[in-house]
Amino acid sequence: MWNRARRRANRVCLDMTRADTASLFPSTHATWIVETLAAGDTGKRLAERHIMERYRDALIAYAGALPARAVAEPAELVAGFFARRVTDARFFDAWRASGLPLRRYLMNGLSLDARTLLRSERREAERRRRYATEEAAEARERARREADAEAVFERAWAKAVVAEACERVRAELATAGDREAWEVFEAHVMRGESYARIAEGLPREAGGGAAQPTEDALAVVVRRVGRRMRAALRTVLGEEGVSTEEIERELRVVLARLRA
Repeated sequence: MWNRARRRANRVCLDMTRADTASLFPSTHATWIVETLAAGDTGKRLAERHIMERYRDALIAYAGALPARAVAEPAELVAGFFARRVTDARFFDAWRASGLPLRRYLMNGLSLDARTLLRSERREAERRRRYATEEAAEARERARREADAEAVFERAWAKAVVAEACERVRAELATAGDREAWEVFEAHVMRGESYARIAEGLPREAGGGAAQPTEDALAVVVRRVGRRMRAALRTVLGEEGVSTEEIERELRVVLARLRA
């Protein structure tokens, strides 16, 4: 918007320099403007050129002292003011209705324009700041939710891998007539029961004789089934496409996710 205004004002100023208007201005400035405006559109354009020529430098100096210089060059402020206000069809009527000297009316108008621009720029800066803050907060929230979702997925996947390995080992032991070994492993490793409590619940012949199985014997059973479980997990991970080099690391990850 300011660039278009500046180009328009520059074209007007260029046209003005080509016109020899020095002899057209009588001593009574306001009277001359009123009489010139009576000539219609041609007079209006002539009056506009005259105002831009006479007041441009003074208004640029004035704009340079205004707070709005922080967001726009003084010349740009003045060019935009000329393009929007002075060339407006209502400008001269509004000036005459104000009863102010033209220079004061121009100063007031430029000051209002500058304050409007400054407020607009500040609102835009605040909007950008809020937007950036909100975007950053939303990005953090998205990242957190994605991380949570990924963790949920990975944990569910780990459970599925372990469940598949468990089913394979259970079936193998059942086929081999060693169902009790799986029950001991399941009770101790998966349900957290102590060996003493497990031994109390087993029939005496499960230990290979009349005596109740000892805790040491049950620990041996758990380690044996545990080795089968690790082998089954490696097989399932291999079927999942995990490379041979990565299986041991992925196995540790799977077990860690189950403990998390």
